[in-house]
Amino acid sequence: MTTLDAGDVRVVCPTWCTVQHGYRHPPAKAEITHRSEPVWALADTPESGPTSLVEVSLIQWPYSNQPQVSLGVDTDDGFLEVGPTGGHRIAAALRAQADHIDTMVDQLVALRAGEGQ
Repeated sequence: MTTLDAGDVRVVCPTWCTVQHGYRHPPAKAEITHRSEPVWALADTPESGPTSLVEVSLIQWPYSNQPQVSLGVDTDDGFLEVGPTGGHRIAAALRAQADHIDTMVDQLVALRAGEGQ
């Protein structure tokens, strides 16, 4: 691949990289990115149909000053790149939120049944 600042660079992708590395304009070498296929947490509701909740993927900028692989997480706050500790904390927060949603659903069922009105 031809880069703006380093000329031709041979890009060898890790096995998990699924991007084609097709850039509209030649990138700077540090902008070359490996990404895995994104995985979305999805919910299919009878009221609204399918909805996406959060997207995660592996990401790496192999020629940057921080070339380690990270977990890319697409959130309401934007796209975050986190390490193992951050990834575990996000997963724990999602599990806690799921428990909270289950509690609220139980409350919803009781309200619809006429209890607590």
